This record gives sequence, structure tokens and C-alpha cells, in this order.
Amino acid sequence: MLSDSLQVEGLSKHFKGTEKSVFRDVSFSINEGQSVALIGANGAGKSTLLRCCVRLIEPDSGKVSLSGEDLSSKSGRALKKARNRVGFVFQKHCLVPRLSALTNVLHGNLAHCSGPRNWAQSFARQEDRQRALDCLEQVGLADFAYQRCDQLSGGQSQRVAIARALMQEPRILFADEPTASLDPQSGELVMDLFGRLSRSRNLTVFFVSHHVEHALHYADRILGLRSSELQLDSASHSESAASLREFYA
Repeated sequence: MLSDSLQVEGLSKHFKGTEKSVFRDVSFSINEGQSVALIGANGAGKSTLLRCCVRLIEPDSGKVSLSGEDLSSKSGRALKKARNRVGFVFQKHCLVPRLSALTNVLHGNLAHCSGPRNWAQSFARQEDRQRALDCLEQVGLADFAYQRCDQLSGGQSQRVAIARALMQEPRILFADEPTASLDPQSGELVMDLFGRLSRSRNLTVFFVSHHVEHALHYADRILGLRSSELQLDSASHSESAASLREFYA
């Protein structure tokens, strides 16, 4: 029996100064090793929902559990510890441009460091550096380990960001429109990479996408937000491009 990697129950969010809820009473679960796409029009609340799942944004109500561990009542160090096995890839890669790809990937180890001294020692440990190199190899960038990130292409930079997320040894990877700023070819490479990582690591991947083709081709399941509600939870093979485009109308 597959275990739930992510379980969301009755999640709601409303921003002050607005009359309409971003989303309300959203519930779903994602199995370990599953790849799930979240679709919806601009402003539907996709990115907010993704961030609420790991409490980068606080939901107004509801419950979120990661690998059976309830995040709702945690704060401070307890919340940080619970999120140690979560990777997050943003639309903009958020790398330090003047630093090498390897150093940026080592930043992904910060979640496992107890303080500045421990973090500094991590950069000197050969085992951590080797693990970072292994992460770069997994995303196809071993030969670019010592190259500054401001000398990399957009697609290469996004793959460094994925390697940085892998450095945390995540059980689940959240990706917020990871191909939005990339050209089509680079976008396909990134999505292919997510698929390979999901299969090779049994890694759960939950990604937001504006491309219905990506949702159909790379996701096992598709969730659709519309009118502040989760109106679609379906196997990708049961949907068509035409049916998914209705969520962007």
C-alpha cells in the first residue's frame, strides 16, 4: 500500500483587503513517488497553495501533513526540522550569481546545519562537497561545477536550483512554474529531469504549470483550481488538452 507523502485537509486562504478567498476548503493527498501537476488561470491561487503546503505562507485554516507529520501546530525549530526533507524550486532560480554552481548547491545543506559555524564547516567537509557534485551530476551539470552561475544559461541555472533542492535529500519536491522563464527546449529538459528524479529516487513531485502539455505528459495526476475551489483531481490519462484549457479560460 502506498503511503501519503502529502496530505491536505480543508485548506483555506484569504488575503486581507480582498473580499474573495484565494481558495477555500481544499483537500487532496499525494502518494509517495507520485508526480502531480497543479493547473489554473493566473490569479487562481496555485503558487499560494503550493507555499501554504509548506507554510511559507500561512493558511487561514486547514491541516497539512508531510509523510504523516502534521505541520499545522509546529513552529520555530520544530517546523524547520519537519521541512528538512522538502525541496522547493521557484520560478526564478534564486541563485547567487557570483558564486559557483557547486557553492550554490552546497547552500542546499543549510537546512541541516544548526548554526553559522556548522554551516561553514559543511563547506569544508569532503563528503558534503562530493554529495553536491553528485547532485550536479544527476542534473547533467558535473562539468559546470566550478563555473559562476552568472555565466550559465537560464536552463542550466534552473538545473543548478534543482540540484540545490536535491542536496536536502527531499522526500517531496515542490516546483512553482519551474519552466515559466525558460525557452521551450530548456523547459522540456527540466521537466524530463523531474520525471527521471521521480522514478530513480521514488521522489514525490508537486509542480505548478501553465503548460497543459507538461501536465498531461509529465504528471500522474492533475489538480485544477478554479473559482477558489479545487475542481479537478484526475489521472492525467483521463484528461485532454481541451479539457485542461478550460481552467485557463
